[in-house]
Amino acid sequence: MKFKYALTSLALSVAILSSVPSTAFAIGGASGAKVDYQVQGKIGEVVMNPYDIAPLTAVIRNGGYQLR
Repeated sequence: MKFKYALTSLALSVAILSSVPSTAFAIGGASGAKVDYQVQGKIGEVVMNPYDIAPLTAVIRNGGYQLR
């Protein structure tokens, strides 16, 4: 009787403790916090005279990607 009570309480405590780590994750989940990046623009967007000092200057934007 005492052994059955000990085994039942052990099984119950293992079940409770095994569910605790899955609920203690960061904001986004197991891999870390969820981060949303704002879209920076379209790939190939051309900005003419971006600094208002050189009218023959243009910048071609990459939209936040690394182009190769």
